[in-house]
Amino acid sequence: IWHCKHYTGRGVMKFYKTGEDLCKEMNVPLATLEAAHQIHYEASVKQAKDPEGGPFPAYPSGKTWDEPSGKTGVGKKFFHNVIDGSKVKTEPFYVAIITPVIHYCMG
Repeated sequence: IWHCKHYTGRGVMKFYKTGEDLCKEMNVPLATLEAAHQIHYEASVKQAKDPEGGPFPAYPSGKTWDEPSGKTGVGKKFFHNVIDGSKVKTEPFYVAIITPVIHYCMG
């Protein structure tokens, strides 16, 4: 969590006391965020029980139960900090917006 506090202090990340607060600022229904987390949570439970039994290809190899990432062909195999969808409303969130950049290197 040190990294989150570090980047929040530099304005690169933002802290929200609850998922509900995050949804209000994003103008997204809370149910949308809850549903996304629930899908991710359920995939993590299945992955823990049957690591290679999922129907989707995983990165760098193997199979995954995570449909959103699996449909891209580079499915998620390892799940950390998973939140059950029913807990999203009251959980704290550190959020960063990642944007594409061009890295210029001479040499």
